[in-house]
Amino acid sequence: MLTALLAAAALTSGTPAPAQAAAGDPVPAKRELTVLTWNICGETLVLRGGAGYCPHRPDVKAKALQVAELARKYQADVIMLQEVCGYEGDINATPQPHGTPVPSLFPGANSKSHMAFLQADLKSEWTVRHAAGSRSTDKESYCRNSTDERYGEIGGSIGVLLAVKGTMHDVRIIETVTDTSLKRSMPALCGRLVGWPDQLCTTHLIAGNNTVQQAQMSEIKTQLGTSWTQGTLIGGDFNGNLDDPDLTAAHQELDACETNTFTHQTWAADKTTAQTWNMDHLFASKLSAGTRWTSCLADHEAMDKTQNVAGTEPDGWSDHAPVIATLRQTPVPGDMTGDGKPDLVAIDNTGKLRLYPGTGTGALTAPLTIGNSGWTGASIAHRGDWNGDGTEDLLARVGDELRIYPNQGDGTLTAWTPVASSLSTTARVAAVGDLNLDGTPDAVISSNDRLYRYDGIRGTLPPSATLVEFGTQGWTDRDITGLGDADHDGRPDLLTRQRTGTDAGKLWYHRSLPDGTFAAPTQYGYGYTITARPLISAAADADSNGTADMWATTSDGTGRLLYYKGGTNTAGNPTDGPSTEVGTGGWNTTITTLG
Repeated sequence: MLTALLAAAALTSGTPAPAQAAAGDPVPAKRELTVLTWNICGETLVLRGGAGYCPHRPDVKAKALQVAELARKYQADVIMLQEVCGYEGDINATPQPHGTPVPSLFPGANSKSHMAFLQADLKSEWTVRHAAGSRSTDKESYCRNSTDERYGEIGGSIGVLLAVKGTMHDVRIIETVTDTSLKRSMPALCGRLVGWPDQLCTTHLIAGNNTVQQAQMSEIKTQLGTSWTQGTLIGGDFNGNLDDPDLTAAHQELDACETNTFTHQTWAADKTTAQTWNMDHLFASKLSAGTRWTSCLADHEAMDKTQNVAGTEPDGWSDHAPVIATLRQTPVPGDMTGDGKPDLVAIDNTGKLRLYPGTGTGALTAPLTIGNSGWTGASIAHRGDWNGDGTEDLLARVGDELRIYPNQGDGTLTAWTPVASSLSTTARVAAVGDLNLDGTPDAVISSNDRLYRYDGIRGTLPPSATLVEFGTQGWTDRDITGLGDADHDGRPDLLTRQRTGTDAGKLWYHRSLPDGTFAAPTQYGYGYTITARPLISAAADADSNGTADMWATTSDGTGRLLYYKGGTNTAGNPTDGPSTEVGTGGWNTTITTLG
């Protein structure tokens, strides 16, 4: 239906012409992500029949290939492994763990690790990273070649592994154990997948000590900061059930993927039954309503279910079961149509509201009319799921009212709900995202020369909040727009344009602060005067490359629409980048407002 409407809209006279998608388009944003997390039991130097036996430990390559086969079976996008032997950097380099360094016991040790075999089988379309931990001194060589050939020849260092199907960026290692007297390290490894907004992390908590485990989880939460609840997917072996004290914060503050079955078992040689636990978990930042998980299961076929008796063969590859889950994405900032690509909303000179679907490159396709009349003079923005249904809604100041227009999922709107009144009829609105970090979107409004924050409230529509003033004087002369999380600190930022005066045409970047306000601005760009660039609008991450972008109209010639790729200046602050023409004409005469 949407395609047909767009085709019809393209025939409408006076429609500003969009440009076509360019060759070499970036990987489109995904709407769902499938994750496989598994403690592969790749370290223990214990033979069959002994306590702590690890199934098939000598079969390093076979175990790694089993991981790859499971990834293909479930069409996984992300792999998280624990107790995995791997390396950092060149596979022929001497391994240097993040714990106590352990010298390689033979040349090319890394090439014999689980990680090396997994990377070779997954091929270049996957990015694989490893973070090394350490055991106490007498166990440092768990991933090393043993003099006993029964243990097999394994290279690399013990730790955790994160692999993504695509390009990984912003990789970081969090040392979760701060008590050096433990003589152990168990890191969390995090990274981002291009096209997916959540930070991806995997970890392994130390078994047998709730105090240590709670400290580890607290350190992870502290290091992740605001992204803990605003954009994180974390999985691994947490060595505890969901109701254990060390998982209280994750269970209460994040959306837990529950398999409703055991994921780990121990079957000692002298026991007739196995002991079972649910130790392997996945958690994700919450939606304002409903769950992000569309499926969650444990694959017991890959798990060793046999009694640990010498001379017998196990029927699985680990004493843990791999957990496989699929979650839906939180709405991509700026995406109204539900395809994961930021879109542009505009008001034309006849008072109609138009939606220009993005292509994922910064370019746009033909517009869809989503409001037939009454929009003249309104201020519009679309960043945030205000009613908690998983789609991004439209926020608008119409007359003196602030309104929410729920999105039906394809960009079309349903009946509006008033949320505030008695605003200036020239007030400007920016739907910035979640400023106060309560899991719901917020708005910034400039009205009567002052700046206000309007907070969303979880589970309610209208939010029934009050305007909070936090910027005094000078805002009448500025355009405001929601830039998104331009500095990747988990908090949304603000972009403003000075309209007149000595700083006319300058763009300012306002970094958000933990208290819901903004830091002193830094210059984002210049030359964007009202005459040169009549209209501007932040474009979220329109090309899915991890940086905040922008659209602007021109007044020259027939009036074009330009797309500006975001960048970073020498001081490390977000800034404007090179522009590309994405609309060929009519934008200066037909369009009056961008949002």
